[in-house]
Amino acid sequence: MSTSQIADLAARISANTAKVNEYYLVHKLPLPSFEVDGPLGSLIPPGAAPEIEAARQAVIFDCQELRILMQGPSQYLSGFAATDLVGMQGITRFGLAHAIPVGGEATFAELAAKAEIGETHMRRLLRLAISQHVFKEVRPGVVGHTAASRLLAEDEPLYQWMGFKTEEGWKGAYHTCEAMAKWPGSGEPNETGFALGHEGHAMWDYLSKHPDSLHRFAAMMRFFSRRPGLEPHHVVGGYAWGDLPEGATIVDVGGSHGAISIAIAREFPTVKLIVQDLDEAVIEEARKQRPADVADRVQYTVHDFFTEQPVRGAEVYFFRSIFHNWSDKYCIRILRNLVPALKPGSRIVLDETVIPEPDKVPKQSEHAMRAGGMSMNTLFNSGDREMSEWESLFKEADSRFHFRGGHQPPGSGLWIIEVEWRP
Repeated sequence: MSTSQIADLAARISANTAKVNEYYLVHKLPLPSFEVDGPLGSLIPPGAAPEIEAARQAVIFDCQELRILMQGPSQYLSGFAATDLVGMQGITRFGLAHAIPVGGEATFAELAAKAEIGETHMRRLLRLAISQHVFKEVRPGVVGHTAASRLLAEDEPLYQWMGFKTEEGWKGAYHTCEAMAKWPGSGEPNETGFALGHEGHAMWDYLSKHPDSLHRFAAMMRFFSRRPGLEPHHVVGGYAWGDLPEGATIVDVGGSHGAISIAIAREFPTVKLIVQDLDEAVIEEARKQRPADVADRVQYTVHDFFTEQPVRGAEVYFFRSIFHNWSDKYCIRILRNLVPALKPGSRIVLDETVIPEPDKVPKQSEHAMRAGGMSMNTLFNSGDREMSEWESLFKEADSRFHFRGGHQPPGSGLWIIEVEWRP
């Protein structure tokens, strides 16, 4: 008699949980816990064997699959609730994570007074969050921290990311389908769900006029930049920079403060790098902070990548997480502005998300990536692309772009995509 799908999932969950648990015990690591003193950071250290992290991820994915199967379609579909984010919005809007000292307590009445809302409303907000293990009611009417709420109190970038998600992001998401119907097929950054929810402004325009939102967004980007899989070493080791000729020039287009360029320069002492960014203040700050050991080989300059590329004949033009901010129309404009600067054999190297084809990875993993792509659609009318879409994009920009494909370095959350200029 063959086992059922739910039995198979349960067996895998049990086996992989045992594998992860044994790793914790052997290495004397703190065990996962909801309690305030539970571990807050990555549960698997970066140096752990890859199969341990794979086992942890498998438990997460399989538990989600098992839950959906055990619920059945009716209970599963009826479980989607917009109000799930209301509790989190209340925590960030009213500053509740910081209103309770870590290791301390506060009553619903005290928190309501600080937030200047009714006690009944505060109780409803927090008990919703408490049901998701964010805060706990240590005794009737008295609230303390859990590991999750403590992290919101102590990790400013994460806290601001949650604020952006439940404020600007939520408004944009609400209007996304409305924008799709209002502007069918649009790739314009001011014809988005975000724009409909924010006075008709494209996101960058809106942020420039609203300092609080800009602060939240900047902190959110700091949170994303430190996530596992986005570290510079994946780019340094993920492309054959060492095969470039001595004295080769790499242009880091839209490179902000140049973290990637600095890492490449340190590993490959024979190349020169030019970091370009639109924001003059960013460039000036980066120049001041440039490490002395690479100061002679990493330059900074202001450049708008929607205008013609001024650095001619570089061996590589590198873009990291630039194209996913723009629709095909604008990506093509960026690429065509490169063309006058390219020499035969010049490479365009991207470090970008590649969405897998349907059913090529576990459903929960695919969902996370497609949800990220939908966020880009909501904010910018852009989105993450499948590999075939990346190839089509370059082909449409200019037939002389030769698409060489891409690969995902081990442990990286992004893909290295390489294109050669063949006039």
